[in-house]
Amino acid sequence: GSGVAWVLSIVLLTIVVRLLIIPLFLRQVRSSRGTQAVQPEMLKIQAKYKGKTDTVSRQKMAEETQAHYRKYGTSPFASCLPLLVQMPVLFALYRAIFAIKPLVEGTYTIGGTPYSALGPIDQAMAKQIDDSTVLGVRLSHTIGSGDGTLGLIAFIVMIVVMVVLQFLSIRMSMTKNMPPQSDPNNPMVRSQKMMMYMMPAMFIFSGLFFQMGLLVYMVTTTLWSWGQQLWTIKVMPTPGSPAYFELVGKREEKYKEWAKPFFADYDSERAQLASNEDAVADLDSRTLEAVQKMAKPQRVASDFPESMGEADRVAIYRNLASQEWTTLPDEQWMRGVKRATEKANDRKAQASTREQPRRMTKEQRRRAAEREAEEQREAE
Repeated sequence: GSGVAWVLSIVLLTIVVRLLIIPLFLRQVRSSRGTQAVQPEMLKIQAKYKGKTDTVSRQKMAEETQAHYRKYGTSPFASCLPLLVQMPVLFALYRAIFAIKPLVEGTYTIGGTPYSALGPIDQAMAKQIDDSTVLGVRLSHTIGSGDGTLGLIAFIVMIVVMVVLQFLSIRMSMTKNMPPQSDPNNPMVRSQKMMMYMMPAMFIFSGLFFQMGLLVYMVTTTLWSWGQQLWTIKVMPTPGSPAYFELVGKREEKYKEWAKPFFADYDSERAQLASNEDAVADLDSRTLEAVQKMAKPQRVASDFPESMGEADRVAIYRNLASQEWTTLPDEQWMRGVKRATEKANDRKAQASTREQPRRMTKEQRRRAAEREAEEQREAE
């Protein structure tokens, strides 16, 4: 029947859609963080090919850019996915609510052909939806449907709530979740400032044409986005932003609270073991297992490269307890650890290759000395 259930169905539809795209949202956040990390490299590439407009240079620039995006595990297109997924739902909802009144009146047509239903929405169901109201306004009505002063106030309230939430969400992102930019002409700064004012203006314009049912959807999704922004700033802020350094400080404090005394005991026990290699290896193994469990609340990444031994892993955890944190020890930090390990292994391999001829020469000399000694014994 008619009533609040149809209004709640739109709210629940919004929540279900936003829940389903949470993986895309998390990918968007990680991509944004990766893009921030790769930004210095991008500036170097742009400076390298500045003024070069030939095809070969543009192609090489594109290849180097894509290589750096792959290196940091990010993509410039990931930020568009949540919006693209929501657009079909928005258009379908608009089309469904737009058809409610014609279905009730029996005048609904598609391409000139009359229809008595739109999917499962027949005339009786359309009547139930049409009789449902928000602040006294039917779900199928627009601001120009003639609902009087109270109806006009209802639309203004919904549009204002939608616009204010959108503005606050973007402003909060700019002030707390973006690295400080001293250059006001920076493209990212200008883009964010433009969005902060243009997006609410677009919402005001579109709100004048939306049906009340669609405004319910937009207000709900904007409220969800605002809450998501709060969560992002608290849990996964952009590197270099004020919120990021605030989070770094909190996790560093909590980590060092238990890690400093823990590694003080570790150092004391290791000193007593002296040169007992087996005992030291057993201590490192026990320490690594314990410290990984205790570091989980601070979300310290633990997927170290396989080539890294237990002693080296313990050393990294130990350094985190004594050094000042400049970054979160998360998956982005772990990528840096893996790259550093790969470079160290490459240097060792190159050094080994350079030393190989020398080892072969010594071996030849040893064999020659043995042959000479044997010949001398035979002569005697």
